[in-house]
Amino acid sequence: MAQQLYDINLERTLLSSLIFEPALIDEHFHSLSSQSLFFQESHQIICQTVLKLHTDSVPVEEGMINSALKKSGRDVEKELVFILTTTPAASIQSYIDALSELADKRHLITLINAFNRDLHDESILPTALLSKTIDRLENFRQTHRIELFETSDITSIKAEEADFICKSWLPFPKKTVSMISAPGGSGKSWMVLQLMMRHLIDSPTSKAFAWLSEDPTGLTAHRAEKIASSIVAKPLQSFKGRLVISNSPTIQVLIEQGRGVEINAFFIDFKKSLRDYDLIILDPLIAFFGADENNNAHARKFMQLFTEWAAKEDKTIIFIHHSTKNTTQARGASAFTDAVRLVYEISLITDKKGETDETRSHLRKISLTKDNYGAAKSLGGKIVSRQIFPEIKLDPQSFMKDF
Repeated sequence: MAQQLYDINLERTLLSSLIFEPALIDEHFHSLSSQSLFFQESHQIICQTVLKLHTDSVPVEEGMINSALKKSGRDVEKELVFILTTTPAASIQSYIDALSELADKRHLITLINAFNRDLHDESILPTALLSKTIDRLENFRQTHRIELFETSDITSIKAEEADFICKSWLPFPKKTVSMISAPGGSGKSWMVLQLMMRHLIDSPTSKAFAWLSEDPTGLTAHRAEKIASSIVAKPLQSFKGRLVISNSPTIQVLIEQGRGVEINAFFIDFKKSLRDYDLIILDPLIAFFGADENNNAHARKFMQLFTEWAAKEDKTIIFIHHSTKNTTQARGASAFTDAVRLVYEISLITDKKGETDETRSHLRKISLTKDNYGAAKSLGGKIVSRQIFPEIKLDPQSFMKDF
């Protein structure tokens, strides 16, 4: 089957859109000016006429187009009728992209055919053939720019503030990656379960997933029951089908190969398995990493995979990360914390002497140490306390019976 090198219907739709909505011309003028965008010669002529009318501030409508075509001696009126009876599109970028790809294919085939002719021309020396081929390819590169990234006129973008989950309790920005850093035994698993429940209460159609690889599922379920009944005051059954956990062996996203790292092929399946969840919590980060924890290049590559995933698929991703010894600061490469948009550090509540306050053992001090999206405004400050565990009220008489 021959490869498709042009599409007359796409060309007609694009031209129809320009005629019925000339405001699109300014936005896409550079792309439309390309002589090779249209395959059919009549379409090239009509497009050039439309662009000139618009540049000269002449109304782009059927009568003016016909008049301009007659003056130029171009007989394309029959094709213009087909274009004017074609349904225009509200957005034309996808049409321009598709036609540009077809134009590039035509140009490349022209280059290949020219090379093939020269290859069979015995009068052309091999060095001359190589030189001509390089010149042609370089000219192609110069005239066919590859779009490596998108650009937007900031005046055309709708202004939006950052959006958060659990805004009234412990805000985390949506569509990005955050981190909770804490030493072992600080209650981060309890905090994660409460965060999930509060999010599901706020968003009744959402689903939350936590891969708590360090805790048995039975223990996690026991903690969830305590939190549901004693803290958020909701039956655990009310979260049925929406609060999901796992403690399966973790999937390491990066695989060390020689001096570098490669992305585990299973990462695609990993993302597909979690496509139904808008809140995803992974504990601990290092269990999913798979490379050198202190290597910034490895950490940067790892985090980029998750930031892109969060942005493209509207996920709120939170990593639980172990802190360095005797601190609450995240351990390992600085690129881990550089890549996230928010970091909370968890520590015990202490008294004025700096000793653990046993009367408030159910609380934890939560410090907002990185805040790119303004979470502090909703949080009410950079340092807050939150109830993490059910409060234990001791009966003095019952307590004395144990002694």
